[in-house]
Amino acid sequence: MNHEAVFFDMDGVTVDTAGVWAEVEREHVLPNAVEDNTPEVRAEALEAIRGQNVNDAYDTLVSMPNVSLAVDREGFDALYVEKGDYVYSDARLMDGYRELTSSLSADGRRVGLVSASRREWVEIVLDRFDLHGSFDIVVSADDVDGPSKPDPTTYEQAAAEVGVAPGRSVAVEDTAHGVEAAVGAGMRCVAYGTDIPEADATVSEPDELRRMLLSPRVQ
Repeated sequence: MNHEAVFFDMDGVTVDTAGVWAEVEREHVLPNAVEDNTPEVRAEALEAIRGQNVNDAYDTLVSMPNVSLAVDREGFDALYVEKGDYVYSDARLMDGYRELTSSLSADGRRVGLVSASRREWVEIVLDRFDLHGSFDIVVSADDVDGPSKPDPTTYEQAAAEVGVAPGRSVAVEDTAHGVEAAVGAGMRCVAYGTDIPEADATVSEPDELRRMLLSPRVQ
């Protein structure tokens, strides 16, 4: 891939927390937030909010005609806050991640972290894995004046702040919402660990991702 900047998603790419968040939403958030707890409704709701920021997930559920919420926005947010420490307590960093970001920087590529998670959760990951020096830019959902993924704003902002055109950038994502955000911003996108048709490529292992991202640039 021909690129001058690489932007990594956090949950599900940088750290292996996407599945844990899905479990929290399935077993804790939706049973307490949705009045109609039929398996069909919960499955539809779970898929609709996968990879979304908490505020955007609330708006998504409110907009669904077959979903009735038993909590307001603050109550919905609190359901996530209750489980934040649990989700990140056993998180594991992608194998070879520090070496990958270091190699990209040494090759002259700009490197960023672009997450739909709240800033306090991003900071937990940065602190726990000592990643503060790994990125030229970190953009969380709280850093954007507007909706997060699948809206392209987070990626547009990240590209602007590092001074690289979206068309010269690549994002690494693990959800359809994340891919939609990156592609909507004009970036190429690699789906990591999940086959997402809208992505430009799919990889399943860290070594495969490393080879792709560090491939020689075409001028």
